[in-house]
Amino acid sequence: MDAATISAADDLIRISAPADAILVIHEVIVTQDASETSEQLPLQLQRASTDGTGSSYTAKLLEGSDAAFGGTAVHTLTVDTTPGDILWRKSENVLNGWHYLPTPETRIVIPPSGRFVIRLDAAPSAALTMTATVIFEEIG
Repeated sequence: MDAATISAADDLIRISAPADAILVIHEVIVTQDASETSEQLPLQLQRASTDGTGSSYTAKLLEGSDAAFGGTAVHTLTVDTTPGDILWRKSENVLNGWHYLPTPETRIVIPPSGRFVIRLDAAPSAALTMTATVIFEEIG
């Protein structure tokens, strides 16, 4: 998600695993690009039971010779997913951004046909321009 305007509590990114593979979440980074306002906001990493809709995005490969990602990714959802388990929740000052970098033992694993969602759980006091990156591995 690159420089999206966010003004409400919203699903920022949804990644759906393909039916024949799992996803391992290695890292999530969410930053705001333009505000100088200090504000504490909660971010959630969660599973979801429905897709929701948003702007489609083609996952970029870190290794150019890999096959294309077999699932789907969307950002800036206009229809949110149906929330499932909250796997990680952290409130941070938007000036600092959020960074999820788990140890290998604590990485989130999404099953085949499962969904991973990054959700801003509270509305900012004013619209924010936000960018998000998810580093994940597809196994299968």
